[in-house]
Amino acid sequence: MQILDLKEDQYIIIEKVKYRVLNKVKFVEKSSYWIEYKIRNVENNEIYYLNVELSSKAILYKILPEKEIKLKVNIIFQDQEYELIEKGIGKVDTYYGMTDVGLKEEVNYYEYQNKQERQKILSVEKWKDETEISLGKIISLSNIKILDEYER
Repeated sequence: MQILDLKEDQYIIIEKVKYRVLNKVKFVEKSSYWIEYKIRNVENNEIYYLNVELSSKAILYKILPEKEIKLKVNIIFQDQEYELIEKGIGKVDTYYGMTDVGLKEEVNYYEYQNKQERQKILSVEKWKDETEISLGKIISLSNIKILDEYER
């Protein structure tokens, strides 16, 4: 799957918006893995994260300024209800580009799904020195176009 093999400075289009790939981190957990790309919106320079799982699921995330959240099975966040659908411990396997992670570094992650809008995902990552809270949405792989060098 090409989406698991994006390169630094490559361009992609997600739902008609162009992004530039800044870095890539491969996480492993037991016998599975997933890829997280840090990408920049070419139009407004905002930073996003694109997570791609082997199950062909992709989620586009934006990190929020919030740093605290009570982790329960069901939580209320920004006046919306979310339920825990996945949690675990990911370990950094490989990476490229400028990133603040190290090899073998671990993250405890919690993934919540919005009870009303099932495409909305709330992610909480607990690293050794910080907590990252992100809000995202599930993206169909058919809505991601990988641009060739000449299409920039």
